[in-house]
Amino acid sequence: MTVTSNRESPMANDIQFRRPKIGPYFSRLRHHLAWNARSLLTPGQALRDRVQGKVVLLTGASSGIGEGVAEKLAAAGATLLLVARNAEKLDAIASKIKKHGGHVCIYPGDLTDLEECDRICRQALADHGRVDILINNAGRSIRRSIKFTVNRFHDYERTMQLNYFAALRLAMNLLPGMEARDEGHIINVSTVGVQANPARFSAYLGSKWALEGWTWVAANEYAHTNLRFSSINYPLVRTPMIAPTKIYDYLPVMSPETAVNWLLDVIITQNKRKLGIFGKGALAMYYLLPKTSESIVNLSYQSLFETPPEDYVSRRDRSADDHAIAGRNNDKKVAPFRSRENKHRA
Repeated sequence: MTVTSNRESPMANDIQFRRPKIGPYFSRLRHHLAWNARSLLTPGQALRDRVQGKVVLLTGASSGIGEGVAEKLAAAGATLLLVARNAEKLDAIASKIKKHGGHVCIYPGDLTDLEECDRICRQALADHGRVDILINNAGRSIRRSIKFTVNRFHDYERTMQLNYFAALRLAMNLLPGMEARDEGHIINVSTVGVQANPARFSAYLGSKWALEGWTWVAANEYAHTNLRFSSINYPLVRTPMIAPTKIYDYLPVMSPETAVNWLLDVIITQNKRKLGIFGKGALAMYYLLPKTSESIVNLSYQSLFETPPEDYVSRRDRSADDHAIAGRNNDKKVAPFRSRENKHRA
């Protein structure tokens, strides 16, 4: 039996101190100020300068925000690699982009299959040699109360599979090349729900919390390099994803055009987070007055009726069942004593 000493195989959690690089922080600050100013003053030219000749892999590209962003980036000179399940829709978008002289390739695939994520990345790197910008825009949302999901654990598995694991799988495939070139930008599309924590979205928000956690840790770890990581916290956007929830037809939501401009702004500025005024207010409320924030969300939750699933057993019915079971158990316990008492008396 061979014993390996710690000296020969140092453990991953062994800590060795080294001199940190602080010069990149000043360079990053200079670029941050310059690109944010350009995004405000000359956004069109700034976008062209940022993406001209770059290879951009965009998921969820077959409709909504993804489709709009793809057209804008292609017009600005980027090479677009479009990913979605629907090959026909991707073909139609690619044809439109090519008619206007854009460079685009399509990679149909189901990102919930992690081997498909690997295949798409291998093919993209083989075809183009690199990916400069990864935009994880594909997502799945589920609207359902926690009490109605106790028998639907797959709700959580499905949202995590696409919103979190697929995004990370793509990033992990492309990060080594970005590190080697010391250049790259990964943008993860999230939601203002991470700040507001609305009821009925535990599965969806759990996956987006996880994605943001990874994004921010990655940003911290790579801050001394030229790799950048960004989160976009969208409010409700008028896209096909929210169409099944009819109540959203009566609420103020962001237009797809504004949502596209948000994403383009993040590409230009490479800011760590894009968050609107509502998200900032919700975040402040959550930290300054957490119980008040909780009460406000709960009030809205109680005010809207949600049709329970057919197999749902209400609290009242469960309580009645528990009382009935307890009563039967008590009868079983009492009966033998009565019989013994009667026998003794006889």
